[in-house]
Amino acid sequence: MRPDYSRQLLLKEIGAQGQAALGRARVLIVGLGGLGSPVLQYLAGAGVGCLGLVDADILDPSNLHRQPIYALSDAGKPKIELARAAINDINPSVQVEMHAARFDADNALELTRSYDLIVDCTDNFRTKYLINDAAVLAQRPAVFASVYQYEGQIQVYKPAAEHACLRCLWPDAIADGVVGNCAEAGVLGPVPGAFGALQALLTLKILLGMSGQLDGELLLLDFMNFSSLKLKAPRRIECRAPGCAHVRELAREDHGIEIELHSLAEAAARGLEVIDIRSAEEFAVRPAAGRHIPMPKLLANPELLDSGREVLLVCASGKRSLAAARELRKRGVAVRSLAGGLQNLGT
Repeated sequence: MRPDYSRQLLLKEIGAQGQAALGRARVLIVGLGGLGSPVLQYLAGAGVGCLGLVDADILDPSNLHRQPIYALSDAGKPKIELARAAINDINPSVQVEMHAARFDADNALELTRSYDLIVDCTDNFRTKYLINDAAVLAQRPAVFASVYQYEGQIQVYKPAAEHACLRCLWPDAIADGVVGNCAEAGVLGPVPGAFGALQALLTLKILLGMSGQLDGELLLLDFMNFSSLKLKAPRRIECRAPGCAHVRELAREDHGIEIELHSLAEAAARGLEVIDIRSAEEFAVRPAAGRHIPMPKLLANPELLDSGREVLLVCASGKRSLAAARELRKRGVAVRSLAGGLQNLGT
């Protein structure tokens, strides 16, 4: 059976010419979670010709309430494989390019330059800013969204004078862990779903050259009371499109910050002190060897650590522990992060 685009072909802004443009388009989606799920569904359904997927995570049962493209029976499988299967079910004519890796400074520019547009569906500030910087350097449009509990914001960057990048508004990224992500602060499933749908809509508008692309604006939505606010988001005076005065190069990762282990017993054998930075609720469900210090408490008071030993931070997937390790290293604390988190270890 062939895809049927008849309903959107009826729109005068699309028609056969617009559909052909979508068929030629290449879009990179970074993150296949609560935001990425609706993005890939709507872009595949609309007939975007090629979707690039970037994600290195494994599906956890706690993801399912906000990532409905997956099933409980898929737990433990790579999200990128499951996402490819979901796209194929929706529209087998869409070409899928899989990048089962973390989006980092080593691959960011090459990936960004290989696509027409990038969609930020991540849940941490460091990666969002890396996507922003890569988009500026590669002169590619990007669609950003951030979600916190019942609210969030959405912004479009284009290499044009009327579009500010993230650094035009906030020159320095907020340290991950200062503002909680879904695992720490909680989230109601439809909230990232709604923002992901808006990201898909904006992506299609950009690809089709339609009006209403949040030109120089930041859209804030609060679904607790259904309020909305659009703020002006001007490019800084010192920036000259398509460049940005704050973006010169991509920030490089300290590759020695992560360590791969088969068990926490290996950490003890290497003389590392294990610190579990998950929330109290997570720790109660699955206790782990080592001391438990929740991430916000640790970042607020690093002196809780034993300064005489190198520390290994652990969390569920390795994301929070990596963010905490980056921040603590800036303060001169010798810490490392467990790559892949506890989900990569045996029971």
